[in-house]
This record gives sequence, structure tokens and C-alpha cells, in this order.
Amino acid sequence: MALKKNFRLLWSAETTSQFGYEVATVVIPLFAVKTLNATPAQVGFLVTCEFLGFLLLGLPAGAWIDRRRVERVLVFASLGRTAVFGTIAALALTGGLSIQPLYALMFAASLCTVFLGISYQSILPRIVDRQLLPGANSRVEFTLSLAEITGPAIAGFLLALATSSYVLGAAAVCFGIATLLLSRIRVTGAAAAPPARTTTLVRDVRDGIRYVLRVPMFRVMAIRSSTYNFCNIATTTMFLLLLASVLRLPSAYIGIIFSGAGAGATLGALSAVRLSRRFGVGPTVLGACVLAGIASIPLPFARSGTWLIVASIGYGIASGCIVVSNILQLSVRQALCAPGMQARLSATMRFLVWGVIPLGASAAGLVANVIGVRQTLALAVAGELVSIVPLYFSPLRRVVDLDVEPEPAPEPPPEGAAGDGARPEARQLSD
Repeated sequence: MALKKNFRLLWSAETTSQFGYEVATVVIPLFAVKTLNATPAQVGFLVTCEFLGFLLLGLPAGAWIDRRRVERVLVFASLGRTAVFGTIAALALTGGLSIQPLYALMFAASLCTVFLGISYQSILPRIVDRQLLPGANSRVEFTLSLAEITGPAIAGFLLALATSSYVLGAAAVCFGIATLLLSRIRVTGAAAAPPARTTTLVRDVRDGIRYVLRVPMFRVMAIRSSTYNFCNIATTTMFLLLLASVLRLPSAYIGIIFSGAGAGATLGALSAVRLSRRFGVGPTVLGACVLAGIASIPLPFARSGTWLIVASIGYGIASGCIVVSNILQLSVRQALCAPGMQARLSATMRFLVWGVIPLGASAAGLVANVIGVRQTLALAVAGELVSIVPLYFSPLRRVVDLDVEPEPAPEPPPEGAAGDGARPEARQLSD
């Protein structure tokens, strides 16, 4: 694929930012456990704050972004993330970071992540042709997977040499570099200007929800992914607590284990397009999800020795399979989405799919305080297996390629029925 300048800038920014994010997401929970002596419930709530923005602002953010120049939203959101993690690093350096300010700062970071994530998925179809979307998504996922490999290992290595504050400062620098790269993106032509709006922001939000619920493909993806994410965040959080608090492994070892997951993700990113061409998009997604669920079964049994090795390998295999599924599902959504609906589709899907993450993290922390970390991890893995069922009965498994017609957007309201000063009757949605 001949890469255009805008895509190269976006790709480089995402990769650089992900390196910082992978380092930060390993260091912050470990800092909470080892320095702040956080309980499982507190760690669960910390992860909740990291994703809470999707639950609170996910829907209106998408409708708002559809009315703005997406590349500008990317820049300001990345700048905000840089400031947040720079503040965390500064407070950790001065000894002024406790669990309560950390909650607030991670919530602020989640707000920036909302706008970054929605804007990224919205701008990609504007700078990449539809048939090239799987390749573009695969390239991005490949380099992000490299960050997943090296990020945790680098974090563990740096924590052995320096304090958490300096490592978090390095993560903030990565976010700053990403901001500079994003500021150089220039979208021109018809894709640049947001379409004119004759509807209210509230109606745009409701149109996005109706669009997802009306299209069977989007609806099934939302059900499967939201169920999986609710359980998976519990799996990830409890597995980290199992390694750090129950097995008491050194930070460097934990970094190596999570880097193994990144290695699996890299293989998944490299093989997604090839597998979809051989078996079809839908069958590949279903097969990857089934294999991911099976590979996660050993995680609750992780102890020292052989079981820890088996669980670590299973974690890596599951990560690779989920990356395959994510690349292909995202490509299907982008290909099926009507022009002008990308941000609202992305926002609605992220609200449904990522909005459950803080709920899953909080629930996992509370349950672990009652029945224990290992038992909670077992329940989470079982939930991941159950989440596969909707895919088997969905139209997605019959999709062979992306030569599909976009699903039509909701019809605009009759002239004069809706505007910025909409009357009550203008809030009714068209079918």
C-alpha cells in the first residue's frame, strides 16, 4: 500500500503515543500497589477512572466531533493527555501523589482518550481508501503491538533503574512527540470540512444510537464486544494483581509476561489480512475469538513453575487472537458506515463497548475483596467464553470480504423540523 503523508503522520503518532501508554499503564498500577499499598478494590477503581470518560462522554463526543475538523480535535486531545501524565510524573517526583489525586488524573486522561480514540477511527477512512482499510488497520496494529511487546519490558527495566516518576515522565514525552506529529496532518478537499448540520447535538447522538441498533452487524458487534470487554478488563486487572500481590513477582518479570502478550498481538496484526483472505473476514473473526477464549483458561491456575509458563503463553495467544478480531471488525464497521456517520458510529460503539470497562474493573475489584483474586479471575475468563455466543448467530460470520455497500444513514428531518433551536416534535427520530 502506497502510504500517503497524512497516514504516515497518523501512524507514527499512534505508535509513539502507544509506547508511552504501554509504559504508563504498567507503571501506574504497580506504583499504586507497591508504593501506595492500594487494595484490589482501589486498583479496580483506578482502572475504572482510566476508562470512565467513555461511559460519561462517549456519545456526545462523537456527535460533537462530527461537527469539527477531526485533525484539530486529535491535536488538542493529545496535548491534554501530555499535560495529564506530565502532572502525574511531577507529583510522583515530589512525593505529593496519593491514590485520590491519581483517581482524578486518570479520569482526566480518560477524557482525552475518548476524543483521541473517536477522532482516530473517524479520520482514517478520510485518508485511506475503503479497500485498503484492513491493510492500514493492520499496519497500525502491528506497530502498536510492537509497543505492547517492548513497552512493559521497558517499564520493568526502567523501574529497576529509576523511580516511577522518571519513567512516567518518559511516557509524557512520548505523548508530546505524538502531539507534534498530529499537528502536521492536513486533510484537504471534501474530506476536510465537516458536513453541514441542520440537527441538534441531541438528535445526532440519538441518530448514532439508532444507527447501531438498526444495523444487525453493528448490533451484534456491540453485544459481543461489550460483554467481552466487561470480562476482559477484569481478567487483565486480576491477572496483574495475581502476579504482583499473590505471586509477588518482581516488576521486571511482570513486564516480560505482558511483553509476551505484545508478541502475540504482533503476530495477530501481521496475520489478520492474510487469514481473512484465506478463510473470509467473518469466519476468521469467529475462529480468533474462540481460540482466544480457550487460550485464557490457564490464567486462574497460574502459580510458580510450569503453570505460570503455560498461563503466560496462553495470555500471549489470546492477545494475538483478539488483535485479529479487532482489526477485521473495525474494518467491517468502517466499510459499512455511511459517510458523515463515522464519528457517531465510533462514539456509540465505544460508549457501548468501552463504557462497560469501568463497570467491569470496579466489579472485579469488589468481587476480589470478597472471594479472592484467583477466583475472580476464573469468573472473568468464563465470561469471556460466554461472550463468543452472539457471534456464532450473527451475519458477521458470513462476511467474506469488504466489497459491501455502506448502510444508509438515518434520514434527515423534514425541512424546518429540526435546527439548533429544535421544537419538541423535532426530537422524534426517523426510521
